[in-house]
Amino acid sequence: MIKISIIGFGSIGKFVFKKLSEKNINIQSLICKPGREEIAKKAFGSGIEIKNDIDELDDLPDLILDCAGHDALKMFAAKALIKGINFITLSSGALSDEPILKDIQRSQKIGKSKFIIAKGAVGSLDILEAAKESGISKVEYIGRKPPKAWKGSRAEKIINLDYLQKKSEVHFTGNAREASKLYPKNANVAATIALMGIGFEKTKVKLIADDTISENVHELVISGEFGESQFKILGKPLPDNPKSSSLAAMSIIDETKKFIDNFEINM
Repeated sequence: MIKISIIGFGSIGKFVFKKLSEKNINIQSLICKPGREEIAKKAFGSGIEIKNDIDELDDLPDLILDCAGHDALKMFAAKALIKGINFITLSSGALSDEPILKDIQRSQKIGKSKFIIAKGAVGSLDILEAAKESGISKVEYIGRKPPKAWKGSRAEKIINLDYLQKKSEVHFTGNAREASKLYPKNANVAATIALMGIGFEKTKVKLIADDTISENVHELVISGEFGESQFKILGKPLPDNPKSSSLAAMSIIDETKKFIDNFEINM
């Protein structure tokens, strides 16, 4: 049986744990911040091992699901990969930091492990990958969310989220690398698009606070020799966190199921 560990027990971590448990996919351990163990035990139950570091686990997992964000990826991804532990994450924005990306690639090679970026909250990435074969002239991601979803981000310093001057206001225009660094909790979609497409510098990003919507809207425009693709999704956030996409959480579950299927075939 495959051994799985989760990092983090916020909205995404709890959702992933619940849905995998319903599919009879057991999580053996949880890695959380020091001082959060008792809260984690209440959330996940006493049947799961709870530690603060990979090295503290009684039995190393085959797979780690990163549900905790950029800091967790920076702290644990390379360490896990070099030990031969496979790693699934949504925190692609952290990879805009070139040294971190190179360290992960090096550790993955040494440990002969897999580093998997869950597709997250946007679609049409298959078109993006295929279009690279004949050349891409433009990739633009537009992220549109209700004001409350931008609370706690750089947007608060740019515009008044409690009172928009217009129904919608742009608070960032730039490339995916800038977006990933300035909006570490909001720009994973842009980073995933950049990694799978034409890179961080060439991928254009526009971020908008919109008072007329209740969903998180993700738009991806791709132009090239093949023609043009326009993709749009109105994604619902997780019930207890307007900043977290339900589809992003579902994409971790999907990648986990695919990994398990392949793991069992190769055993």
